[in-house]
Amino acid sequence: MFTGVIAMVDRVDSRLPYFALVIGMIAISTSAILIRLSNSDPLVIGSYRQSFATLLFVPFLFKDRGGELLSIPRSKIMEMAVTGILLGGHFGFFISSVKATSIAASVLLGTCHIVYVAIIGWLILGERLNQKAIYGTIVALFGIVVLFWGDLVEDPGNFQGNILAFISGILAGLYYLGGRRLRKEISLPMYALVVYFFSALTMWSVVIVQDL
Repeated sequence: MFTGVIAMVDRVDSRLPYFALVIGMIAISTSAILIRLSNSDPLVIGSYRQSFATLLFVPFLFKDRGGELLSIPRSKIMEMAVTGILLGGHFGFFISSVKATSIAASVLLGTCHIVYVAIIGWLILGERLNQKAIYGTIVALFGIVVLFWGDLVEDPGNFQGNILAFISGILAGLYYLGGRRLRKEISLPMYALVVYFFSALTMWSVVIVQDL
């Protein structure tokens, strides 16, 4: 009997990652649509989003009574703070772009951070790109240019939104570059908690200063 129960639990546990993946895909796919439907200011939306995301990781503090967080060097905390500011900027520009251009253009330009990471890594960090990465980057950049040019000619009103989405993608690329090294030294829950906290703090600061 107990063997059957354990086997059933194991089957459920093995499906959890796929279930989480499906939920994540649905959430990401519908987020831009829900943002467009909301009448709230984009920065207010982003501030609440990052605040709730931060709260999700707070329980991990109680796991070891905050021991891991207290053991992180101050220099690493500062690096994560900068990474959090970049993430806050990404969401601020991305959510603002959803209100100012088409959802397709906003999502495409805002999530092209893989391309931007490749370019930034090559220009700043001296990382080498293989032939496939070079071809893929060129094709992606060509698509971005076509999208910008098409909106500029057919619907100039979307151009500003495209710029906002493009900036959000660059900030996301910088965020990923910064986090890539930090994640090798810090656990995911503590990294996410600190970075999301500073991203929320950044966005709320802008909201308060602008009296939104």
